[in-house]
Amino acid sequence: MSVNVTVDFSDKYKKIVGAQYDKIVDEVLTRTIVEADTICQREAPVDTGTLRRSIGTSHPNMGTVCLTAGVKYWVNVQYGTSAHTITPKNKKLLAWQGEDKKMHFARKVNHPGTKANPFVTRTVKKVKGKRLFEINFNEILRMKGIL
Repeated sequence: MSVNVTVDFSDKYKKIVGAQYDKIVDEVLTRTIVEADTICQREAPVDTGTLRRSIGTSHPNMGTVCLTAGVKYWVNVQYGTSAHTITPKNKKLLAWQGEDKKMHFARKVNHPGTKANPFVTRTVKKVKGKRLFEINFNEILRMKGIL
């Protein structure tokens, strides 16, 4: 998963910030994505907690900060799945412990699909609604004595 943010400032802001522009934008992006990480972890559904624990941030280079999920199935949670058949990959049978605590076995299982749980979409809407980038940008400019 990655959430991309494109930042474009007017020449007025670039003049105000001056030579520190790239460094300040990077600091604002980092702060905003860390806050988005927290929101996304709260929005992620919890079964085992693996999805929630896999959400984090990466900072590959100056001006790029990413919200990430370390498990591939986040897409299935976000968008849901249609009905499908599950078959074993390396064994002859599927095996699982049911809610009745008994072991169950089958050659295949017809899964009804799952409903979408758009936790990433909710995160983006909350970050945008709270205007986190704008708030963080102005706060950092004030902290640095630029505003």
